[in-house]
Formats: sequence, C-alpha cells, structure tokens
Amino acid sequence: MCASGSGEFSSRSGAAEKEFDKASNCVYIHSMAVEMDLSTMENCVCFNLRRVTRSVTQFFDAELRRHGIRPTQTPILTALAAKSDWSMETLSEWLGMERTTLLRNLRPLERDGVVRTAGGGKGGRVQLAITAKGRRTIAKMLPAWRAAQKEVVATLGDQRWLAILADLERAALKLNRR
Repeated sequence: MCASGSGEFSSRSGAAEKEFDKASNCVYIHSMAVEMDLSTMENCVCFNLRRVTRSVTQFFDAELRRHGIRPTQTPILTALAAKSDWSMETLSEWLGMERTTLLRNLRPLERDGVVRTAGGGKGGRVQLAITAKGRRTIAKMLPAWRAAQKEVVATLGDQRWLAILADLERAALKLNRR
C-alpha cells in the first residue's frame, strides 16, 4: 500500500512487519494470518533425506574441491573408469539420474579433458569415455574421497551404515516399480 506524503500508513494487522520505501513513499506490509506449522516437514521423508544429502554433499565437496571434482561428478568418473562402453542413456539409468542432469555434470568434465564424448546428433547414441587425464584425476582425488567416506561411515557406525544402505536400496527398488 502506498502512503501519503506524510509517511503515515495503515496496517491490517498489529503484528504485521512493515517496510517503508522512501523513494516511492510506499509502505509494504507483510503479514501472516496463521502461524506456520512445521511438524509435517519434521517427519517428511523427502525433506529429511534431501536435507541430510545436502549436508553430506557439502562435506564431500569440501574434501574433493581441491581436485577440481564435485561430489556429483565422482560417481560418473568412477563408473567411466570401471567400464569402457557406457552410453549416456545407460549411464544416466544406472546412476538414477536424469539425462539433463548427467549432461550438466559431464560438460565441465569434457571441457577439462577428463571425459570424452562421441556420437550424438539427431537420434544418435552418445558414447562416453574417461581420458588418461580423467584416470589421473581419479587417482589424485581418491584418497580425499576415501577419507571423507571413512569419516561419514564412522559417524554413523559401520553396521548402521550397512543397514541404512540396505534400507535405502529396498525403498528405491519398491518405489521405482510404481
């Protein structure tokens, strides 16, 4: 709502947050009619898994960043190093990753000479391969990845981590059948 030149304003709620824009002599009023109930989110599987995943990703990112690799790129590189005949379609399916997300993660790897792509075009299959530089990059970053992995697993406990991993795999298999 815009105020008169006198700077006065009216409010719909006494508890409203008020902000005055001097340039336009307007007062913007932000009010919340009902207090937010976050109890639903406290138990939300999706929210909690994503929140924890962000924390773990940030932890791994801090460990791997000095090698120029992001945690989201690590499984791509290790998969390419382990098997030589990946197509983009097959790798995205194996990683459980949308092809557009895979492509977004591959572009900097290809730009940096760590990954090579071949093929493509209209309806063509894109073949992926790790380069010699990519193999050297993995060799350099692997100790940092192992240290990060060891610390996270130690935080959870070996047996608990194995149980969590099994539970997550079981949930993924059951939910992907729908």
